[in-house]
Amino acid sequence: MSNICIIGHISIDKIYNNKIKAESIGGPPCYSGLTCVNEGLDVEIYTKIGSDFPAEYELWLKENRIKMLDGKSTLNTTSFKITETERRKQLKLINKCEEIIIEKEKIEKYEGIILSPIVNELNKKNNKLINKLDKKILLDPQGYLRKFNENGVCELRYLDINELPKADIIKISEEESKMIDNSDKFSSRLEKISKIYPITIGTTSNELTYLFTNKKCYEIRNHRANNLEDTIGLGDILNGVFFSMYVKNEDILWSISKAIAFTTTREGIGIRKLEKFVEYSELSGIIYNNIKKIY
Repeated sequence: MSNICIIGHISIDKIYNNKIKAESIGGPPCYSGLTCVNEGLDVEIYTKIGSDFPAEYELWLKENRIKMLDGKSTLNTTSFKITETERRKQLKLINKCEEIIIEKEKIEKYEGIILSPIVNELNKKNNKLINKLDKKILLDPQGYLRKFNENGVCELRYLDINELPKADIIKISEEESKMIDNSDKFSSRLEKISKIYPITIGTTSNELTYLFTNKKCYEIRNHRANNLEDTIGLGDILNGVFFSMYVKNEDILWSISKAIAFTTTREGIGIRKLEKFVEYSELSGIIYNNIKKIY
């Protein structure tokens, strides 16, 4: 069994989805974590939570075999109000827990690491240590690129790509890519990013995904994506499936096909979308057989 660590804040999400109001445990340690556990990996999380973190959520982590390193803080747990409609998704920061300072001796034992901050909790002082690690690493830069205005509403900020930590894999959205490169086309931005990150995954509107690897570019489409009820955590779920297969040395095109199919067949709100099994093997095959090689 492969042993991996997911680094980033757990969050408590207050979700407003059309007429539905719900609270859910969230953040990459939960969405990617549970996905990786279900894929057969042994998962520990490097995070921070406060004394306000509900006992039922600690039990949820334990029951789902997600082991937390000592992450207790004197600050309250990171929390968001997430409002999602057919037209937009707004992320509003209610509270931010303390920063995560990575310690070398705590992460040397892992075969793989998912770096996925959500609220700038990993500052660039950690990069020096991360860049020296001889590990399989996936980077989701969402938390490095976010800023929050005076009302707590999430916006994106420009960042030099060299300020991001190094990794084998980067998964980045179309809007996020605009913050680190000014090329007009998404594919052009991804091509530049791929010169630093050997495997570059670019997502847009949940229907189109680009994959750059070994100086080749692939276009992957999934028309089932339009039926999604709730998109919260889907990027983290995709990361979890893809990275699990990467750690196990699976074929990369099959890995991205399975990751997309699994992600876009989720049902339910918040973390509940991972509680119910939905058949996705047929869709994985359809996606795989329709991958288009651009060059």
